[in-house]
Amino acid sequence: MAMLASSSPTLLFSATSSNLLPISHSSTLRLSFSSSLQSSSFSISSTFSSHPSLTSKRFANHATFSISASAAEKKKVLIVNTNSGGHAVIGFYFAKELLGAGHSVTILTVGDESSDKMKKPPFNRFSEIVSAGGSTVWGSPADVGSAVGGEAFDVVLDNNGKDLDASRPVIDWAKSAGAKQFLFISSAGIYKPTDEPPHVEGDAVKADAGHVGVEKYIEETFDSWAVFRPQYMLGSGNNKDCEEWFFDRIVRDRPVLIPGSGLQLTNISHVRDLSSMLTLAVENPDAASHGIFNIVSDRAVTLNGIAKLCAQAAGRAVNIVHYDPKAIGIDAKKAFPFRNVHFYAEPRAAKSKLGWSSTTNLPEDLKERFEEYIKIGRDKKAIKFELDDKILEALKVPVSV
Repeated sequence: MAMLASSSPTLLFSATSSNLLPISHSSTLRLSFSSSLQSSSFSISSTFSSHPSLTSKRFANHATFSISASAAEKKKVLIVNTNSGGHAVIGFYFAKELLGAGHSVTILTVGDESSDKMKKPPFNRFSEIVSAGGSTVWGSPADVGSAVGGEAFDVVLDNNGKDLDASRPVIDWAKSAGAKQFLFISSAGIYKPTDEPPHVEGDAVKADAGHVGVEKYIEETFDSWAVFRPQYMLGSGNNKDCEEWFFDRIVRDRPVLIPGSGLQLTNISHVRDLSSMLTLAVENPDAASHGIFNIVSDRAVTLNGIAKLCAQAAGRAVNIVHYDPKAIGIDAKKAFPFRNVHFYAEPRAAKSKLGWSSTTNLPEDLKERFEEYIKIGRDKKAIKFELDDKILEALKVPVSV
């Protein structure tokens, strides 16, 4: 006897047979299908029990199948994307990953399409988003409705605002327009310094940090929301110097000047890790809801280690010189692209709540970045190292010409 009951998104099937072949194991099967409206994943578990007959070799078997389907509805997603800084590349990768998963994406970039900023990466690669079926528009975050032509979205990501003045109009518009989920790119920089690194979700934050006010307002406004706190990132299309700062010096045989001991720990993530975590939040809104996520890789690296890995990627030697910024009257923030303290977080919440895992591999990822560095000819570009020279002069270290 067999019975099949179907009601989307759940199917139940049970079967009893007296002439099934003997089976002594359980198995799990997966079926999946996709359509323009939704994709569903079915998990089928089967349990078989065998009862040998006392008078024959026939077996009476009872098989019970439990079939469950978790439907991943295709979403309409709006990304409000910054037009400057390292975070712009997050929106670019996120848009491409969502489109690859079958979602509908519009990316609203702050400013004008004709501005000089749009000639730089990742903006000059937005044709990749369009060719994948996405939409690109430009406008003001203060008037999102006009920029998107009154269109409604299931999910809105604010990858632009750094304080409530910038983010409130986006949040209010998303709420009034019926968005079901709101995501926000915050910053791991809002954590208070700690003597017990790494930073984990739930650690104390700086009350006066602009991102903190935004996070609180989102929590008050939306039922379904998630906040993501990134650190440093690398990846093709990033327009903020990170690994390039090291390459600039290594390929020119200049010392790499690192403030302090160089043993300070930090975190660098490939931006694909950030986009994969965000995509999981879109596709698993219940798991992500009310979540604070450190959107970072799962390994730390020392400042010395970054220099050595960059040199390894370039196939060159590296000369690391350490210095005390205070002793020579230098602002380390202007002389070095990373914080001069231990500053790294771990992605514990994403692993436990979203089942996310990191794919960042710095030795390999830096090789990719160096290939691009050479491809664009930055190794041949004339660069002034005035601040470096000032530090070297104070340290009485000769500068090669």
